[in-house]
Amino acid sequence: MPEVLRNQLSAELLKLRSGMALPVLLLVALAFCALGQFGLVYAESDPASAGAGLTGNIVGLGASAALFGGLFGALHVTNEFSSGSIGRTVLYAPGRSSVVAAKLLTAALSGLLFGIAAVVSSFAVGCTALAARDAELAVEGATWTTAAAVLTICTLAGPWGAAIGFVVRSRLGAVLGLVVWGTLGQVLVLGQLPEVGRFLPEGAQYALLGDTSAFPEALAAPYGLLLIVGWAVAASLAGGRLFVRRDI
Repeated sequence: MPEVLRNQLSAELLKLRSGMALPVLLLVALAFCALGQFGLVYAESDPASAGAGLTGNIVGLGASAALFGGLFGALHVTNEFSSGSIGRTVLYAPGRSSVVAAKLLTAALSGLLFGIAAVVSSFAVGCTALAARDAELAVEGATWTTAAAVLTICTLAGPWGAAIGFVVRSRLGAVLGLVVWGTLGQVLVLGQLPEVGRFLPEGAQYALLGDTSAFPEALAAPYGLLLIVGWAVAASLAGGRLFVRRDI
């Protein structure tokens, strides 16, 4: 890695560790996932016989943390536009492209952190909830595949959110857009226009998780992986291009 990019990345990592946004969003994400996982276990009439299917669903719910990883990625960018410090960041950087690259990479690392925390928490919450109902986790190969999918989804959610931040620039606009679209917009499209929704990021997530019960029209997992990577790359390229060409 060139020294200039390494220095820029170090600066972005320092910003990532500063403030309360990361720990607060991380805690909210884990609480949000835990509520869904407890609900899933207690909604099951006989969790002891549900086996690996229930365990996989518990771990798969960890992908809910991706929304919060995306929010942190967006805040990592838009906070500087809101405070005006983005001008100083560009001034001391070797170029705007290095700022974009460093922020996207930092956002990906933060997304990976959300993913790791979500997977570890999923196993802990699942074990606790199942033990309360005289059952236990049934871990098999497919469970680890689901865990890897959660890690991938959360990791890519970071740069996705950062790219949205470069496009929108407004902290409120980016946050509202991600929350409304992530919780309502895509759900409506998936329900009303599944032939379109299967190609959206949410549809790609279902494909990658292999969750055909929730969304039968989902693509095969390999295509879901290609699709979600494609969305992240396209958003990153669009955000970076706009940042380089527009006035700050």
